[in-house]
Order: sequence, then C-alpha cells, then structure tokens
Amino acid sequence: MTTVVSANGRDNTLTVLREDGQNVTYDPRRLRGVDVYKEVTREFATGDRIQFTARDKDLGIDNRDLGNIVKLEDRRITVELSGKDGRTVSFDPTQMRTFDHGYAVTSHSSQGLTEGRVLVNIDTDSTRSLINTRLAYVSVSRASDDARIYTNDAATLGTRLATEIGKTAAVDFRQATKGPSPRHNEYSSSELRLAAVAHDYARRPGSTVVIARDPGDRRELNGLIRDRLQGQGSVSPDSTAITIHVGKPLSHPRMASQYTPGDFIRYRQGSPDDGIPHHSTATVLSVNPRDNSLTVQTRSGDEAKYKPDVLKTMTAESAVYWKEQREFAPGDRVQFTRADDGQGIRKGELGTITAIPDSKTFAVKLDRGSDVRLDANQARYLEHGYAVESVKAGVPENILFTQETAANEREIASLSRNGREVNLYTSDGSPSQKQEGQNQPAPAQAIQPPISLPQQPQSEAPAIAQTQAPAPPAARIRMGR
Repeated sequence: MTTVVSANGRDNTLTVLREDGQNVTYDPRRLRGVDVYKEVTREFATGDRIQFTARDKDLGIDNRDLGNIVKLEDRRITVELSGKDGRTVSFDPTQMRTFDHGYAVTSHSSQGLTEGRVLVNIDTDSTRSLINTRLAYVSVSRASDDARIYTNDAATLGTRLATEIGKTAAVDFRQATKGPSPRHNEYSSSELRLAAVAHDYARRPGSTVVIARDPGDRRELNGLIRDRLQGQGSVSPDSTAITIHVGKPLSHPRMASQYTPGDFIRYRQGSPDDGIPHHSTATVLSVNPRDNSLTVQTRSGDEAKYKPDVLKTMTAESAVYWKEQREFAPGDRVQFTRADDGQGIRKGELGTITAIPDSKTFAVKLDRGSDVRLDANQARYLEHGYAVESVKAGVPENILFTQETAANEREIASLSRNGREVNLYTSDGSPSQKQEGQNQPAPAQAIQPPISLPQQPQSEAPAIAQTQAPAPPAARIRMGR
C-alpha cells in the first residue's frame, strides 16, 4: 500500500509514500493492476452487516463477500461469513481496511448470492442501461422465499423492467455467412459495459472469448472475469504469483527516449562487438536522449552501451517488455505472448492451466488438444486469456467483442463466419450500422408487455424507543474509487 503525496500533470507522474517511509515518483502508465481507494470513517458495532471490497488471500475472503460482525475487540474484528458454512475470520481493522457496511449492495455484486428475503430499490428515473430485464432477473432471482420491490413509480416500473438492452445490429454482410446475426448491446458508461461482458462470459466460460482492443479494457476484463470464475469454482482459489513479461509497444524503437529504466529487452540478433550476444536478454539501466543511447545490463551482469538508431538490425529484431505481477491458478485461461519453437507453441495461442505442482512448473492444455509443461522462465510469457486483442483459427464459438466505440463492420462479418456467435458491447451510443456521411434511423423496437407486480400489504412502522445507545467504535476504511 502507498499514499499519494503529489501529482504532476505536466510530466504525468505521481509521488507516493510507501509503508517504509520512502517517497517514490513514477509514471502510472507503466504500472498495471492498481486499485485506488479513498479513506473514510465508518462506525461499526456487533451485529453489523458488512461487505468486503477487495480480495484477501490470507483470510480466504473474496471481493464482495458478505458477513456479520460477531465480536469487537481492541484492534480486532471477528466476522462470520455468509455462505461459507459459518466460517469466521478475524482481522486488525487498522491493517485490513477494505470493507464497508453491507446492508445495501449493487445488483452486480449480488450475483451468485442467494438470500431468503431480498428488498430491491429501483428508481425509474435512472438510465435505460440500469433499469432493464437484466436488472429484473439478477435482483429478484437472488431471493429464495420473498422478493419485494420499492420504487418511485409503480405505474411505469413494469414497462421499464421489460426493456431489452440487447438489439440486433444491422451489419452489411457482402458475403453469405453461416453464423447468427451479431447482437449490439449499448451502455451508458464503460464500467457498465465491462461488467456486462464479464457477466455474459461467466455464463458460458467453456465456449467464450472476449476481444478487446484497448489494453486497459483487457486488463480490467481479465480481472473481473477471473474473480467471477473463482467465485463459481471454475478457477481454483489457490493462486501462484509470478512475474511476467508484458510486451511494450514502441512507436519509434530507434529513439532512446522510448525506453525506460527497468525495461526488459530480448535480442534475436545481437551485436557481440558492443557486448550484446545473439539470442540474449538485457535490462535497461539508463537512457540518454541527448546522444540517443541506452545502457543495458546483460544476463551475465556486464554493462553495454549502444545507440538503437545505429544498430538498426538489432533494434528491429528485438522485443521490449516491462515486468508485472500476475496470479495464476488451475482452471485459468491463458494466452502465450511469445512463440516457443521447442514446445511447438505459437504466439497468441490459447490454453487452460490444468495444474501447478509447484511455483516453478505450469501444466497447460492448449486449445488444439496438446499438453505442455512450462518452467518458470517460459511461464513469464503467459497472460490471462479471457480477454484478448485478437483471435486465431479454432477460437471458441461465442465471441464477445467490446470497445468504447462502434466496431468495424467488415471485421464483425469476418468473426461471424463458421457459425460463431458474436455479441457487440459499446458504451458511447454509436450504433454499428452508421457509416461515414450517412445517418440511418435506428430500427424500431417492439414494446414488451409490462410486468405485473403483486401488491404488497402495507403495515405501520414499529415504534422506536428513544433510548440513548452507546456510540459504536469508528474505523477508518478504504473505499474503491
């Protein structure tokens, strides 16, 4: 954990205070998988319902797990978890602060839960992307005995809940295809779009892949989908953390300013005269934009300095990576980010982890049927494979294509071939059938009949005794931003 001390918008850097008291300045574009929180004060008491807002591997808690406080002690809270066979966990609230009151939760975080009684609050003035058939199904189906809906307008609620947010996209197929017509789903924000993609993936995980061009979307979706599958039991909760190499795209690789200290470079053709062997690796130590030179440390520990614009062939045949932490577990979908001729693995190939017998060995079953075993060095070129940038031949039959704006029609037509089912998810409201210079009207949507809502008997609120209760203890918690 760190605390932001200052932000510099001009050079896009953050200065943070680490737990050891040291200040560190970095460019957030180079750091992936970061969760940001703000600190607020909450009061808790014995009997309070709480929800955890982040996963804690040591406590065996998943993000959005619910529970009840059964004991409050000095710097110690004991919680009985819901749906975990009555298991209790204890923690120091000054150290583990990612939790909040859990009386009211979102429909998104309630997925997978079952309660005897569910109270659903629906404001009909909310956007179409929030009040629809999906909300009706997810919210009401959480109840096993009794579900009650509270709304500001019962007269229009049935029609609002009957709204179908998916619609068939009018894609121009110039060549006949065998696949079903793509469905276009529009959302008012990227957060809702990504949540819908993760939800739909988890419904058919064995036959689905997500195509997301944006690296940020891929990173977010891989995390969201993986959390869902771990909650469903499809992915083992016991994860192994390793350092992987993530490809760093360079628009001008001959310019030293494109590199950053810490970058990892793999050379196919080296320059032995400059101290860099063929088929070797090195880590960037320093960058000098003035004379356009890089200083690197080779695997043997030697330092070498060269100019990437002078050693053009070596630069053109090298690959640059940065290092990130990833967690993998049996059941995880993975994609290979580098070819391995010895194992017969192609770059971009998909597979599923079948076992991790130790932290240095990974057993993977490729989608084409063969089994491979990877050592720790080979596993550095793995990435989660739920959301990918592109797909090769033999991909699953269900493709979820998501991006901020409308997709290219020709590309969608290509993905729809060979019987594949394609669903589009966008969040800017741009229909895919619009073409430049044209303004086609959207197809009319049939109005579905309203949903009948049972009248609930009203009862008077019980009187509340005006006794002074002792003030519950306050805790400083972290809320996700």
